[in-house]
Amino acid sequence: MKLFKMDYWRSAILHAPFEQIIRQNGLDDIEMTFLPSCGNNGFLADPFGLWRDGKLYVFAEYYDYHQSKGVIDVLIYDETFTLLEHRTVLKEDWHLSYPYVFQHEGVTYMLPEGYKSDRLTLYKARSFPYEWEKVSSFVFPIGAIDATPLYHAGRWWLFWTPPEPKTCRQSTLHIALAEELTGPWCDLGRFLIDKSGARPGGTPFVEGGDVFLPVQDCSVTYGGGLRFLHLSGFEKGRPVLCGGEAVPLHTPILKDYPDGMHTLSAAGKVTLVDFKKIRHGLRPAFFKLKKELLKR
Repeated sequence: MKLFKMDYWRSAILHAPFEQIIRQNGLDDIEMTFLPSCGNNGFLADPFGLWRDGKLYVFAEYYDYHQSKGVIDVLIYDETFTLLEHRTVLKEDWHLSYPYVFQHEGVTYMLPEGYKSDRLTLYKARSFPYEWEKVSSFVFPIGAIDATPLYHAGRWWLFWTPPEPKTCRQSTLHIALAEELTGPWCDLGRFLIDKSGARPGGTPFVEGGDVFLPVQDCSVTYGGGLRFLHLSGFEKGRPVLCGGEAVPLHTPILKDYPDGMHTLSAAGKVTLVDFKKIRHGLRPAFFKLKKELLKR
């Protein structure tokens, strides 16, 4: 009987600020608090978060094997990292992931990936953290993958990967530029092709005029690791890559999740990450086949 391969992700809170991880370029000797396991029914991945009123709000993709689709969940922790609440806050007819949350001019926004809708949609919190509404004035015509916004050098930048052709999904980085968050956005074109470090994978870190962007290493397997791109020259209109290659992020050997990671995001005094293990079995494939049969 043929066994199917499926990626399973487990997210965690790293008890160290993002700046520390950048400077030591690794996760060694950092305490972790894992987000709850979803068992055999699905997983939580792509964690992003922010603090408000002494509580940590972690937004993550919840992928349901039964539905073969992702939704966005929030997990609320107190200052001792005790889980207070966990619920779904955003779902669409299409798959959602990579819920990049950020604040701008007193408003909390979320820019999740939903490329199967053929567009990129910005949401703002109507009642944080439970209710979100689409920002109709935001226009980005392409269903960008893992779109990562950054306000820097007086303008908005968007790091993203194109959904087509399929071969670009793990190997290509584009950069777009806008004067306002809602646009209009100008695509500066293809910036980098590198399967070992081009697809965005978390929060950019700014130091001086330079930016350190987490990117995924997909050279061996999807989400097989993380690297940092060192970018400069934003004040001149089009950034340049310093050093020529992404720098690998050193990670400890995790017995239970040894096969990769693909998101690293800043959340105040902590950092959020997800780890991967590859499962072999029939269960995920059974759910996918069942869904297709029900559609027919």
